[in-house]
Amino acid sequence: MIWGVIVLGYLSGSIPFAYIAGRLFKGVDIRAVGTKNMGAHNVMLEVGRGVGIAVLLLDMGKGALPVLVAHWLGLPDWMALLAGVAAVLGHNFPLFLGFSGGRGLATSIGVVLVLMPREALVAAVVLGILYILITHSICFSAILSFALLSLIAWRWGRPLVLIVAPLALL
Repeated sequence: MIWGVIVLGYLSGSIPFAYIAGRLFKGVDIRAVGTKNMGAHNVMLEVGRGVGIAVLLLDMGKGALPVLVAHWLGLPDWMALLAGVAAVLGHNFPLFLGFSGGRGLATSIGVVLVLMPREALVAAVVLGILYILITHSICFSAILSFALLSLIAWRWGRPLVLIVAPLALL
């Protein structure tokens, strides 16, 4: 059963929503324009805010889906995390685009939103504040927020697998 959710994770992660959006709405390969990253942020910059937000939600969903399925099947958190990591690997190295993908930030956020929603929401607020007020770098802000997420999980007494989960997704 675990192999099924891992394969589901990888295949769902491999769906290149940013690439599809770039081709569909602007006729471009999103990997060749702007930041050259196949992610929601680049889609926002190059295709449009609304399309970028849709890609963000879809990319988060492809991280959340295998974790939700693992929980639905009654699998423990560590197996759900493996399914989520597989989704991130699918996003970063998509089968459908010759293993050339994005950074996996939105997909990772989808994984942690399912594994620990309260902690993830706190870290998301911090991510927004760091990005807007201090760093202006989504990558650096995300690294800091994921580290904070591990600290929050530890402080709130979460199991070890959930404490290390955000670090495993970086």
